[in-house]
Amino acid sequence: MGEDTLKTKIEHVFPSLSKSQQRVAKLILDSPTLVLMHSAAELGKHAETSETTVIRFCYALGLSGYTELQSTITSTVVQTSSLGTYIASKESYTDEEQYASVIMGAISQQITDIASRIDAQLFDEATKKLHTTKRVVIIGEGASYIAAQWLGFTLSILRPNVQVATKDTTSLIKLYREINEDCLIVLISLHRYYKEAIQVTEQLKSLGAEVLAITDSSVAPAIRLADYPFVLQSPNHSTIDLLPALMAFLNTLVAGMTKQDLPYYEEQQKIYEKLHVNYLQNRWS
Repeated sequence: MGEDTLKTKIEHVFPSLSKSQQRVAKLILDSPTLVLMHSAAELGKHAETSETTVIRFCYALGLSGYTELQSTITSTVVQTSSLGTYIASKESYTDEEQYASVIMGAISQQITDIASRIDAQLFDEATKKLHTTKRVVIIGEGASYIAAQWLGFTLSILRPNVQVATKDTTSLIKLYREINEDCLIVLISLHRYYKEAIQVTEQLKSLGAEVLAITDSSVAPAIRLADYPFVLQSPNHSTIDLLPALMAFLNTLVAGMTKQDLPYYEEQQKIYEKLHVNYLQNRWS
């Protein structure tokens, strides 16, 4: 059972699990290495449940017990990186004459598959909120950082009061003081899920902000915080492979926002172009 298979299996059985078993499932998806560092009883304490519940969770996955769960995670999470999965997934294409065409075709199909599962009503509600909210704060760490930076730059061109959160303590304190209910947090959280990003989002939500979460699993930590949850689920792909689809979705999200009031965003375009002519382009001359 590979890492993606284990993750997919957990997602498949999740609705049928008891509440305490679901806590175990979320803990393992969030921090799989805890399974290697602790006994079943210790893991149960981390999940605020019992050793028996952890063992029953293993049985629900079709495993013989906790030892097999540890072995599965040892052979996948520890030994196989996202980069390793990425490289391995390309091996079958090495003899293709039209290599670029085949690889880009696979990426295109992945984007199409993910797009077909986007809830149209949820998307419309989220893009309306992105348009009407007074302030947008974007959070993304690790592989999600580049996507967060791109979204921050693009939204800043189109609307005011956009920022990408940093881990700098002074900036975070300032952010906590300024957040209220008229704020939207855009959390981008891909596996393996950075705890700092989740913790910051949790704090901002407790101060009244709403959360638009973009993640890769229906049981990812970000889902429990989301008012607008989007799951870009793509089994058997590394995080690296998911990034093109993530960028395509973010681009579509921005387009959906501009659709809410085209005259307004046409005016924002003019403002930006004037700024570009008067200042920005001089930086490269």
